[in-house]
Amino acid sequence: MEHGVSERFGSCLEHGCAHTDEHSLWSRRNFLTSLGQAIGSSIVLGSTTINALASSPVLDMLNRHDSERILVLLQLGGGNDGLNTIIPVEDGYYFRARPTLSIPKRVALPLTDTLGLHPALNTLRGRYDDGQLAIIQGVGYKDSSLSHFDGTDNWMSGTTSVGHDASGWVGRKLEFSHPDFETKPREYPLAVQVGGISSRLFDGRENGMGMTMANVEVFRRLVRTGRLFDEKTAPDNAYGNEVAFVRRIANDTFTYGRAVQEAAARAGNAISYPRVVPAYLTERLSIVARLIKGRLGARVYHVGLGGFDTHGSQGSVYGRHATLLKAMAETVNAFLNDLGELSKDVLVMTFSEFGRRVNENGSDGTDHGTAAPLFLFGPGVKGGILGDTPSLRDLDAHGNLKYGIDFRAVYSTMLQHWFGFTGPASAQVLGESFDPLDIIANPSDPTYTGAESTAEVPDSFVLHQNYPNPFNPATTIEYRLGVQGRVTLDVIDLTGRRLETLVDRTQPPGQYYVQFDAAGLPSGTYLYQLRVGTQIASRRMVLLR
Repeated sequence: MEHGVSERFGSCLEHGCAHTDEHSLWSRRNFLTSLGQAIGSSIVLGSTTINALASSPVLDMLNRHDSERILVLLQLGGGNDGLNTIIPVEDGYYFRARPTLSIPKRVALPLTDTLGLHPALNTLRGRYDDGQLAIIQGVGYKDSSLSHFDGTDNWMSGTTSVGHDASGWVGRKLEFSHPDFETKPREYPLAVQVGGISSRLFDGRENGMGMTMANVEVFRRLVRTGRLFDEKTAPDNAYGNEVAFVRRIANDTFTYGRAVQEAAARAGNAISYPRVVPAYLTERLSIVARLIKGRLGARVYHVGLGGFDTHGSQGSVYGRHATLLKAMAETVNAFLNDLGELSKDVLVMTFSEFGRRVNENGSDGTDHGTAAPLFLFGPGVKGGILGDTPSLRDLDAHGNLKYGIDFRAVYSTMLQHWFGFTGPASAQVLGESFDPLDIIANPSDPTYTGAESTAEVPDSFVLHQNYPNPFNPATTIEYRLGVQGRVTLDVIDLTGRRLETLVDRTQPPGQYYVQFDAAGLPSGTYLYQLRVGTQIASRRMVLLR
């Protein structure tokens, strides 16, 4: 296996201002992403702070399976320190590299003769003993840049290619396999993110399809009213009137309020969740548990726990890192207990953008590294430790751990052994083939081949997003034809009623621009649908007067 790393200047505390700039840019991008998702996507998709990943064909196929299996992705944001999570208790080099941060063997929870678990994870020790915790060692990928930007993007997209597109690993390549989905929307979401900014994990190449409940207040409002926003709380001025209008549009176009209400009404939390720091993780996972028990229908959930970027004040047995690990352990354990018998069909998987370096820095912390362990929780896993412990002596050119298992092999395992995808179907999602790992107790029978109902992204035409969007009163719709064909371009409302046909004729290959004037139509969300032969694609656009 080849190993390499392109060290990013700014990945270490010692890089000074470059490190500060790296984190400022990271925080700024998260803010801008949140702003874009909260405004742009909410208008385009009619979903704002809750969106539903409803258009992803992969998730659509999962939903049509008989399997009730659910995957909960727990993101450890910032880069978890793997060496202080799964501790090489017999390796003297570990203790020499970390004279103040190392976890003594006498307090580590024994896993094997040479490995121990951080004592803050003691709540999970029982699950490990019962075979309900799998630990995958040395997970990573080639040529990590050690950047928060790139690391998060790679894990979300399922690729390490330089300049890769903005799609997520679930939605990519399969976005057009159900091109008429927008005209036949479901009444419930197929996947849900709870907390934080909307992620790219489920985005297709052309459309953002994510549903995110930004916080517990959004969930409570949905349960209480079935609506995303309270239109009456906007300021009583011209700006407030515009805010209230946008909120009204989002409320009117959001179609999952009733499904969330009904799921929440069907079930509650059966236990009291522990008080941990930070408290938001218990809020997020308790909401997920309630929706699962209420049979919402979602097959994938995504929650996050931040704070793992421990350049300083990381601590050892106690401290910042230990507090986060304790929060994860106690909350995940409570979550699985809350699910009861349903937990047999629920798998919790952690991931983090990278690990930390072998040597501690001068600020009671560790800098950005490479390979790290990954956890899988639940009765459905084959418990134990998989993969070799990374060597602390055979490091890469920059002094970082060499990875042993490509993170996409873990994704391939989820697709094939947990959800029942065949190898070729998994390769369609990930862009290449990866052998699944032996970590699922009862692998699903392959029921999704990808060939039966999934087509590759068609190269015969491309339908672009209209511009400007939102618009008033006119906008431009652009599309490209790769082959000659009979073309129809219709504007329809959300009920599927055709409002206007803009194009209806045979056209040769080329790029086309069509003007649409919405004179006479009220403000709201509309669809434009392009049909070329038997292939169909559609997009949403918003008229704001």
